[in-house]
Amino acid sequence: MKRIVVLTLLVTVAAGWWMPIRAQDAVPSRSNRQTEKSAQRQQKALYEYQKKQEKAQQKAQRRADKQQQRAAKKYEKQQRKMLKNANLPAKHTP
Repeated sequence: MKRIVVLTLLVTVAAGWWMPIRAQDAVPSRSNRQTEKSAQRQQKALYEYQKKQEKAQQKAQRRADKQQQRAAKKYEKQQRKMLKNANLPAKHTP
């Protein structure tokens, strides 16, 4: 009696091992394609995100450069004005 139970258990376990292997062999092509497409979509999304980040960084850099140029121009103008006023004689008030 114990032999029959052990033999039946052994057959069911062996069949259990073989079934998933066959099921996996039939599906990998579809699963692999889905995985590859998913990976490509994820890679494309990452590329687009990086591209947008780079564009935003360039825009911020242009804005900072322009602001720096304006500040330098304003400073030079102020220096010229101070130099001009320093060279003028002082006004006498009566």
